[in-house]
Amino acid sequence: IAREKGNIQFRLGVGVEDVETMAVNDDETQLLIHLEDGTTHETNHLIGADGKWSNVRRSFPELRSQSRIITCPSFGIHLDCPFLPSGWKPDGMYVIQPIHKEECQFYILASPRPKEEGLSISMVANNETVTKFPWLAPPEDIKEGDYGKGGWEDEYSALPKGAQTESSTLAENLEKLFREEVPAFYELLESQKEVVFGSARINRRVSWLKLIPGEKNEENAYTTRDGRVTLIGDAAHAMTPSMGEGCNTAMESGVKLVQCVVEVMKEKGEVEECSAESLKEAFLRYGVRRPKEVVSVQEMSAERNMIKKKQ
Repeated sequence: IAREKGNIQFRLGVGVEDVETMAVNDDETQLLIHLEDGTTHETNHLIGADGKWSNVRRSFPELRSQSRIITCPSFGIHLDCPFLPSGWKPDGMYVIQPIHKEECQFYILASPRPKEEGLSISMVANNETVTKFPWLAPPEDIKEGDYGKGGWEDEYSALPKGAQTESSTLAENLEKLFREEVPAFYELLESQKEVVFGSARINRRVSWLKLIPGEKNEENAYTTRDGRVTLIGDAAHAMTPSMGEGCNTAMESGVKLVQCVVEVMKEKGEVEECSAESLKEAFLRYGVRRPKEVVSVQEMSAERNMIKKKQ
């Protein structure tokens, strides 16, 4: 749809480095967007959809100051299986618990890929798991200023320190653990065990973007006070993967923003084009409304990301 409009420019593979407010004259300002390739773009309004470590968000103190990255104690070990085990349904998700689940403190999620192209296997662990199995220790938590220096995969596909020389040890340890703790599942994987366990990657601990109270009890908002910059997706409300709601809420936020634009246009009798003033009002409405709908989902997801022992 966007391409058919003809007046929309796509720049793939180039991220936002910084955004500044630039004076055009005594009464007018513009947003100046600096891209990673050194080019710049001027605009009146901006939608930041550049992920949890958003440079758009970091460019505006009023947005940056009201959020904080929270790291959870849990993390994942990802493995790939090139086939779908016989008898497994191609849709849904399988949850596999270890024999000594209270002692081991992990569980396994196995999700069939589309068109029966194998399994995506995630072993969900936490700090208590590492106490028993030190070789599962994840890489150090990423720092906000370091994100992206090694590529966007840094957070989700990071290898632990020394993994290039110790990957065989990781594979061997995981194979032994699966054989002892999830024997029935291990038997399904055994015919391709070298491929499956050789693909193992230990990801970083999961993190999410928590809103914190603003100054003077101001409402949290995804939009700057001047109504020119707003955030959607992970840039606004990144969450842990435990409920699988990150993508859903991101798409919903896009829809909610459009609904606010349509709402304001109708109120002002605008049909073909949305004025700059209407867009400002729509950004402000969305910015205040959307956090009230999303924060509870974020908090629930973070809570479910914890693995707790029975008392």
